[in-house]
Amino acid sequence: MPVGSVCAASGGAYSGRRRGRGAGRVGAGVRRPTIRDVAKLSGVSVATVSYVLNGKESQSISEETKLRVAAAVSELGYVRNPVGTALRRGHSNVVLVVLDPTFVGDVSERWNGAVIGALSDLGYTVVTHTLRQEAEAEAEAVKVVGSLQPLGVALFAFVTVRTHEEMRAAGARHVFGFPAVEADPDAADRPWERAIGRAQVAHLAERGYGRVRYAFPEPSTRRVVAEHRLRGVREECGRRGMPEPEVFTLPLDRPRAVAALSALEPSPGSAICAADDRHALAVLAAASDLGRLVPSEVAVIGAEDTVEGGLALPALTTTRLVDSDGLAGLRVWLETELSGERTPLGRAFWASAASAEVVVRRST
Repeated sequence: MPVGSVCAASGGAYSGRRRGRGAGRVGAGVRRPTIRDVAKLSGVSVATVSYVLNGKESQSISEETKLRVAAAVSELGYVRNPVGTALRRGHSNVVLVVLDPTFVGDVSERWNGAVIGALSDLGYTVVTHTLRQEAEAEAEAVKVVGSLQPLGVALFAFVTVRTHEEMRAAGARHVFGFPAVEADPDAADRPWERAIGRAQVAHLAERGYGRVRYAFPEPSTRRVVAEHRLRGVREECGRRGMPEPEVFTLPLDRPRAVAALSALEPSPGSAICAADDRHALAVLAAASDLGRLVPSEVAVIGAEDTVEGGLALPALTTTRLVDSDGLAGLRVWLETELSGERTPLGRAFWASAASAEVVVRRST
């Protein structure tokens, strides 16, 4: 994952003598040359050097002076300090991307890569930070903002209203993305996860299944994802007049998965919605060990459309967010937010992201 970083200048001694092209470049025991060194070597003022380096067209600076400054920069190996530049401007060119700890796996990697790629294409330096689930995780993220002084913070994790405000106070000019929540971030609505659950049930109902069982994970950081997908399953069952889904815990351990599947009472006309493809693959493995045919005796649908699901025997039917690869509109939305514009575009983008589709294979 391409992640940018901001580096501070380091100290040492610098003689300031002319020793040939590149002789002043930073090395062991050599101080990083400053803008004052460039000014002294080129025989102009510090202000003139600054005007040249920043391309100030409003200043009347001769081509000869520009060439002298450029030659001094090259000879000294001068590189502008991004931290100092950030302090002068009040912010850096960095965009901090804050990620939810549940964003793992193939689908999330594609999403993260698309976000970072879009920001990089727009000319920003990107730093990512994944929230931990500890109590001080949000305070830690605020500290990162204070250290980086980013132009913007793109929140792909739920944080409280207070943290949202503290990020602005810590130096971020634009804070956008997931909406801030008043209380527990884990309880915040995840409409895209509910869309996956609804799509699972809709597909099974269209295939003639009248009852749904839900394979729920053991305790982990992913449980919050499963809970919101289960909400979508329940919503769609209620909308279609189907019975409440039967929820059972499915371990990601083959012998224990076999035990969990064998403990289920026979239920003709039922199918299993799995929290994700990993749990759906556990159902397939357990069914194989129990000698049960898929899908005639055990039907299962997963979520997230992983590579492994397509390679399974039988191949796994699964759900995924619509346009999860293309992410149409992402770059436009990011550019709009970082320009400081507040338009309905963000809401429209998230509404389009909360749409799921089924990849039909052989397990249903």
